[in-house]
Amino acid sequence: MVTFLITSLGLGQSETVEHTPSITPLNYAGKTTTNTVILTTPWCYFSNSTISSCNQSDCEIWLVPALNSSTGTFDADKTNPDLLSLSPYPTAFTASTSKNYFLTKVGLLKDFLRSSVSGMTYFRVGSEGNCPTSNCNGVLPDGSTVNFKYLLLDPTNKTILSETKWSDDISLYALQNPDAIDDSLPGRSAAMVVITAILCVAVFLLILLLLSMLILALCWGDKEPIRALGSLRIPEYDTHNFKDPAPYINPSFEHDPKNHPIFTSPRPMNLQ
Repeated sequence: MVTFLITSLGLGQSETVEHTPSITPLNYAGKTTTNTVILTTPWCYFSNSTISSCNQSDCEIWLVPALNSSTGTFDADKTNPDLLSLSPYPTAFTASTSKNYFLTKVGLLKDFLRSSVSGMTYFRVGSEGNCPTSNCNGVLPDGSTVNFKYLLLDPTNKTILSETKWSDDISLYALQNPDAIDDSLPGRSAAMVVITAILCVAVFLLILLLLSMLILALCWGDKEPIRALGSLRIPEYDTHNFKDPAPYINPSFEHDPKNHPIFTSPRPMNLQ
């Protein structure tokens, strides 16, 4: 059973329900970034409301994102009939005089009752980026600490009928200046230093092995003997299967090497 605390306000009564917005427990990537947050949706937060004037098809659920230091500012403004325009998004966080909160519409009450099935399992704050309209779902200040509250509003006079408690402080990730990142050895982990050293040694050994193989190939490669015949240099071939192998040139072409091809053949074997 949901418990309600009745709070007296200047323009009537507003219920505070015993619910607190929080980061979704579902396994989504980027649940918290530098300027966005994925929150739980207000399922059944206002389903037991005792406000008889609220029509489920008309009453609206809104979200208030506020900097940690400005939750009191919103609480002081929430009875103002111009609440939705007091802190428009485009300038909500940009000036020293900004109120540092804004309101954005989540949906209709009927879409968040126990019996409703809207398919909405989370609400991403900041999904519209740097949007220009007063109550758009804009991004939050980078690296800020924020709190959130859901509201049930009467669409006729824009007064708050019911509200949740403020969420716990939610800290966004802070951007880091690339120039401030320490890329020296003290700024690296021991594992990275060891891996880098091993890779450098392995590359050095590989290059040394390749050079050694190249030198061996040049020094110990097969060489064919060359014989000069006039101004023509021709390779000599040994007959390895004879007792006294010697190079032999076909005498038919020995005296005219320029006009005839040179053929070499083994010298006839001398049998003993």
